[in-house]
Amino acid sequence: MKKTIVFTGGGTLGHVMPNMYLIDELKNDYDIFYIGSNGIEKEKASQVAEYFPISAIKLVRGKIFVNLKIPFVLFKAIKEAKRALKAIGPNVVFSKGGYVALPVCIAAKMLKIPVVAHESDYSFGLANKIILKTCNTMCVNFKNLEGKNKKIVYTGPIFSADFEKTSKNKGGLKLDDNKPTLLIVGGSLGSQKINDMIFPIIKDLLLNFNIIHITGKGNLKIKSYDNYNAIEQTDDMVNLYNLSNFVLGRSGAGVTAECFYKKLPMILIPLENKATRGDQLLNAKYYENLGVATILHETDLTPTNLLKTIKSFYKQINNLKGKYKNLNATNGRQKIIDLIKKY
Repeated sequence: MKKTIVFTGGGTLGHVMPNMYLIDELKNDYDIFYIGSNGIEKEKASQVAEYFPISAIKLVRGKIFVNLKIPFVLFKAIKEAKRALKAIGPNVVFSKGGYVALPVCIAAKMLKIPVVAHESDYSFGLANKIILKTCNTMCVNFKNLEGKNKKIVYTGPIFSADFEKTSKNKGGLKLDDNKPTLLIVGGSLGSQKINDMIFPIIKDLLLNFNIIHITGKGNLKIKSYDNYNAIEQTDDMVNLYNLSNFVLGRSGAGVTAECFYKKLPMILIPLENKATRGDQLLNAKYYENLGVATILHETDLTPTNLLKTIKSFYKQINNLKGKYKNLNATNGRQKIIDLIKKY
C-alpha cells in the first residue's frame, strides 16, 4: 500500500510551481493529494492530484476593515482542512507557504500529522512565521538562516530537472543574433509599474537589445514589434533564461533564485511600499551584496532613468558574470524529497 503525501500552498506561481516539481518526482511512488484555495494553485494542481478546495483569505496591509474578516475565514478554513486531512489520512504534509497553506498546517498539527515546510524569502512571511511553530522542519533558500531555529534546515530553492538544461529554442520569438537579450519579468502576475516604465522606452531599447517581456495576464499592450517579444504568461521559463543575457524585474524569491541558478545578472526593482513587508528589498540586497545584481528603487523609477540604468548595467555585464565563477547555486529538490520520505 502506497504512502500518502498532501501538498499545500498557493496564491502565486512562486508558491505553486515548486510543489509541482516535487509532485512530478514523487507521483509514481506515493499517493498525492493537494489542499488549496480556488486560486491559481487549483488550476495547476488539479491536473496532477486529487484536489480539496478550502476557504482562504490574505492579509492586506493597510486595509484594517478587510483584515477583520481574517479570524472568521481562518477558523472556517482550519475546519475544512481538518475535514480533508481526516478523509485523506496522509503520512506527511508538505507546505510551500503562503496564506493558503496556513490553515492546512494548523489542522495537520491538531491531527498530529508531520509537516515539512519551505520558505523562499530571506525574511519569513507572516504565514510561515506561524507555520514554523506547527511544522516539524522548515526548509530555507539561504544558508545563513540555518540555525536561527532548531527546525530550520538549509536546502536551497526547489527547481525542476529542466533547470539543468542549457539548450535554446527561439520558437516564434524574434531575436537578432547580433544583439544581447534582455528578459523582463515582474513575477507570475506581472508588474504594472514596470510595464508602464518599459512601454515608453521600447524603441530606444531595441536599438541595442532584443527584449522578451513577460507582461502578466491581461497586460499585453504590444503584441509584436521588431525584436520585441511580449508574452502574458509562460511555462517555458527555463528556455527564456537560456536565451537571455540579463534580467530586469521584481525581486521575488522565485525569480531571483532562478536567475541566480542560471547565472544571469539582474536589475532588481523591489516592492517597497506599504503593500509589502520588505521581503523583496532584503532579497535584492542579498544578491546585490554578492555582486550579481543592482537595485533600482521605485522612488527613482522613471522611463528615462530606467533606460539609463539598463544601458549602464549592460556595460558592466562581463564583470557581473565573472562574480558567478566563485558562487555555487543549489537545487534543493532532492534534499527536500529526502526529508519528505523521512516522515
